Amino acid sequence: MSASITFFPVSNGDMTLIRLDNGQTILVDLNIRGAADDEDDDTPDVATDLRDRLKRDAQERLYVDAFLLSHPDQDHITGLRNHFHLGPPDEWSKDDDKIFIREMWSAPVVFRRASAENPLCEDAKAWAKEARRRVKRFRESAADLNAIESHLRV
Repeated sequence: MSASITFFPVSNGDMTLIRLDNGQTILVDLNIRGAADDEDDDTPDVATDLRDRLKRDAQERLYVDAFLLSHPDQDHITGLRNHFHLGPPDEWSKDDDKIFIREMWSAPVVFRRASAENPLCEDAKAWAKEARRRVKRFRESAADLNAIESHLRV
């Protein structure tokens, strides 16, 4: 398989899918506008185009290996809640069939700049909440592993 880059036609903002030569996918930013769901609107249906380019895992979930959010402006994260699974993996629903994100990549500093003058949109807030959930789970897993290792050394 050869590597490829797909630039989705999202007008303002950004949405790029990188497929590495080993088949892994990296989505950089997201701009799936609601108008794309309206058949009377000529907004490109980038959600369907993205889904058509993704593989399913053993649990039948469409997935991206990594999702990189460059910054939390609305035109770089629109559509997250509507099209991507947020929450524990075991809560993914076949009925919803949202895209599963294996790894989330972003710099925490981009969320620290949020203020009354620079508020986060709802999708950016959802990204931040999911990132915090994953960090908490990772820390809990590391603590559990340390406790097991300590017990085994005794």
